[in-house]
Amino acid sequence: MAKKEAKGKTVKTKAVKGKAKTAKPKKAKVVKKKVEEKPIERENVPVEKWEGTTLPKSILEEITLVAEQNKMSKQKADAFAKHVEKKYDTLRVESGEAVGIIAAQSLGEPGTQLTLRTKHYAGAAEVSVGSGIQRVEEIVDGRSKAKYPVMTIFLEEELAKDRKKAEKFAKSLIDVRFSDVSKMKEDFSVKKIVISLLPEEIKERGLDEKELIDKLKGSIKNAKTRQRKSSVEFVFPKREPLLRIRKNFLKILNTRIHGVRGIEKVLIVEEDKQFVIKTSGSNLKAVLKLPEVNTNKTITNDIMEVKDVLGIEAGRTMIFNELRKTLDDNGILVDLRHMMLLADLMTFTGTIKGIVRTGITREKKSPFARAAFEETVKHLLDAAFKGEKDNLQGVVENIIVGQPVKVGTGRVELVMKRKGD
Repeated sequence: MAKKEAKGKTVKTKAVKGKAKTAKPKKAKVVKKKVEEKPIERENVPVEKWEGTTLPKSILEEITLVAEQNKMSKQKADAFAKHVEKKYDTLRVESGEAVGIIAAQSLGEPGTQLTLRTKHYAGAAEVSVGSGIQRVEEIVDGRSKAKYPVMTIFLEEELAKDRKKAEKFAKSLIDVRFSDVSKMKEDFSVKKIVISLLPEEIKERGLDEKELIDKLKGSIKNAKTRQRKSSVEFVFPKREPLLRIRKNFLKILNTRIHGVRGIEKVLIVEEDKQFVIKTSGSNLKAVLKLPEVNTNKTITNDIMEVKDVLGIEAGRTMIFNELRKTLDDNGILVDLRHMMLLADLMTFTGTIKGIVRTGITREKKSPFARAAFEETVKHLLDAAFKGEKDNLQGVVENIIVGQPVKVGTGRVELVMKRKGD
């Protein structure tokens, strides 16, 4: 046996027929075992570690989850929990704080920075969206109808990835009336009316001309009908009153022949690698019944419609989301809790009531509080006639009569006696 030194390593060599062969060291096989990562279930996360803290259970669960995912030691986890608790305490509202006045100030002052702009989705059909001061006013006043109602319709997976199918479905949503695809010519001297269909408009909307003509023929019973190519002629008896003829044809022209009521324009937009339909006009109840629509995501910006279709909690969430979106679009940062407080105030009675004299203010029990907003004399006279009593519990009432306000330090009833007194 002979030894050979190479690059600082000593390796044994064997002499075979006068030649020295170096024995190559065998590489050890490394077997990698696949470790399946099990998702941590929130329900099983122990929160007893920090029972002494003032944090809510949901935040404690989040802390425990983060600590386990990052494999923190007990000391690090405790330090992390203390840091979160300290941050949480600085964000809590002090007892007796006038949250209403602060929320009003925090939303009112940035409102002066808002513009009168209207946002547009440019495309084949332009869809306008209210933005700025007009939209905020619309939300806060709790108006029954949005000025620019817009729906965002999410589609099922098959349609969401195919633009042609999405466009075909979008066209089927447009509310089409006879007046959109025809023109009417009247000759009252002989009591004759001719309705001519417009082939270009019919083709653009993907409608069948023959079906439309059949519908027109069957719409009027007390008249002789005659078809000429793409038009239908109606001749009425001489005794038929002109007013009745006119009313009947205006009714026909306003008859819906295709689509969903209220949807005027549609636009295909690509969001997160899927096609979404934006509409001008809204009808949430009818759209949610369609099988092609993803009912979990589809929404409208008409808050009253959301409340009517999905309930008051959905309406409350929409007030918050729409207000936040409008302020974000204008680059204005407002604490979310102010907007949440406003949404709660507008919806806590079970219906949406605006911050107007016919809304929230009318619900206040205090005559002074009602008089302080608008129509002062009217409210004071009504209260005097009815013999109403004011218990002076709120902020406004106490300011009016010159008493200390029961807010902040005004809530504390404490008498100090010095020694010797």
